[in-house]
Amino acid sequence: MDEEKEIIQFEDLFKDELKPKKPDKYKPDRKGIYLSAIFIYFIVMFVIVGVLYAAIQNVPELQVTYTESELILEQIAYDVDGIAIMSEAIYQEYHEPYDGYVRSIDTYIGYAVLVNTANPYYEELMLNVDQVTGVITLKTEVFLEIIQDMTILTWDGGERLINIYAGKNQTLPYFFGADYYEIEGPVTEFSDLGYSILNFSVYLILLPTIFFMLKIDFVGDFNEFKVRGIRWIPMIAIGYVYIIIGNVFSNYASNFLSNIFGIAQSEAVNQITIMRSLNSSGAIFMILSAVVMGPIVEELIFRKSIFGLFKNDKFALVVSSIIFGSIHLIGEASILEALVNGLSYFTMGFVFGFIYLQNNKNIIAPISVHILSNLISIVALLYFF
Repeated sequence: MDEEKEIIQFEDLFKDELKPKKPDKYKPDRKGIYLSAIFIYFIVMFVIVGVLYAAIQNVPELQVTYTESELILEQIAYDVDGIAIMSEAIYQEYHEPYDGYVRSIDTYIGYAVLVNTANPYYEELMLNVDQVTGVITLKTEVFLEIIQDMTILTWDGGERLINIYAGKNQTLPYFFGADYYEIEGPVTEFSDLGYSILNFSVYLILLPTIFFMLKIDFVGDFNEFKVRGIRWIPMIAIGYVYIIIGNVFSNYASNFLSNIFGIAQSEAVNQITIMRSLNSSGAIFMILSAVVMGPIVEELIFRKSIFGLFKNDKFALVVSSIIFGSIHLIGEASILEALVNGLSYFTMGFVFGFIYLQNNKNIIAPISVHILSNLISIVALLYFF
């Protein structure tokens, strides 16, 4: 009987030893570190980026000169409600980099009629479809009422204005009589390679700096990650399912807000920049930034640091989601456009925060899901778009 009692006592002691030691998530002296990490992140993003940009913007290899025709295509690519006409020969010369965003729906007297591929109204308004042959042709009378007479001013018969673009030096046809936004070129700007290198340089500064400051938190969470072993695999898979559900929700919500505010839904500027960088010679820099460096830095800042500042997890979840979404939408033209086009970023911020809380504030959980999500997105953009 005494021997059995001794065995039980020994097992109890051994059980305690097996329990993984979790770092104290709310050490008061860590809040200063979290606040400093957040401060450094924003200093780098808003100050150091400007310094780097000024330092390398005049490097010839990182510059590109856009012709006036290319600038017109650029504008249509960013404006869902945009329309333009361009000589078919010139369009064929420059169209390839814009094929995912700009479509020539037909030609009229040698001019390609250009619209944004995300415009949900142009087909019904401007195109005829032969029910027998399936041949698609331009509704000439409607096209002329837009471009020549200006008797049709909106895409939907309501508030979605048709924005017409033309070049200052562009040779316009005799029938063109509409008011338009004037585009002047050529213009020399940062190339997609330049933006990729700039983005990579920023994370090259941030990653070691933030990691050094939050090393205690990262190592503690990583040790817990190792103890759980393969049990993390279903957690990561479930986390990605949450991302998919969040994207479905954000798409519906974006459509709803688009209809309410009368703002065209399009790709966020940040998303277009990523897609174009992936198709440039600097793709490797964007891949490393988006798949590896970015997720680690962003989760350490927006989850570990922001949650570490507040004892109320729900409040921290809301704050982190808003800041995470906002930082990805700086290039949007207005707050409403950022809300409509970038709701998915706010939703992802919420999902990553939720995953963080569901896993006892272990930062490896949202980092892993963030990396997986970005990796799948990058592969899809490279091979399917």
